[in-house]
Amino acid sequence: MADGIATLRLNRPDQGNAINEEMAADLDDASARMTETSGLRAVLIAGNGKNFTMGGDINLFAGTPQAELPGKLRRMIDGYHRAIDRLTGIDAPVIAAVRGAAAGGGLGLLYAADIIFASTDARFALGYGALGLTSDGGNTWFLPRMVGMRRAQELFLLNRRLTAQEALEFGLVSRLVPDDSVEAQAMAVARELAAGPTQAFGAMRRMLRQSFESSLGAQLEVECESIVAASRSDDAREGIAAFASRRRPAFKGK
Repeated sequence: MADGIATLRLNRPDQGNAINEEMAADLDDASARMTETSGLRAVLIAGNGKNFTMGGDINLFAGTPQAELPGKLRRMIDGYHRAIDRLTGIDAPVIAAVRGAAAGGGLGLLYAADIIFASTDARFALGYGALGLTSDGGNTWFLPRMVGMRRAQELFLLNRRLTAQEALEFGLVSRLVPDDSVEAQAMAVARELAAGPTQAFGAMRRMLRQSFESSLGAQLEVECESIVAASRSDDAREGIAAFASRRRPAFKGK
């Protein structure tokens, strides 16, 4: 972590950053440490090499006897799912930088992000049907909420691949940028958010996620309690004072 920003980097570039048991365990461990790290103010997720992640490691699946595959998948996916759950609920903004392919369960890392930068040649796919498998990574939970049920059904059942422009139009990514600047631009926004009111950002993340499960009345009550709690923070005092005096606030994340 540097300057309050934790970088979560997928590092199997020769395998398209495909997720195997070791990477799933590493993501599980890294996400657990993030939740316990004081001073965390933003997270950047990126992949080394040409691809963000190809999803699950198909070579691992193919090289495993069928009788052993269910147990191996359970161990791998359990840890990976814990990582997605933690990243989704962490009290700091999460930014992702996507180059090349983002596929299968690897999309779960993007769903956990708040702002996603994608290179103009990025591509997105699910691909489960071609393997005779079903979904993981939170795809069946996040995707209908983000793109709508009809589009989600098409993506799952027809294994449709999306270009970067289509992913932007579907609402899967936030911004398209040139390949050679995608991570730099994502890091610039991570730094901007890391200088913001971290506690307020964390509360906003939680409220947005839970809004899909709440009635309007319940959500209004949550908003009331949240803004009242936020008003007691040092950052609220600083933000209000800075606004009144027409200067830039110096938030401390407290």
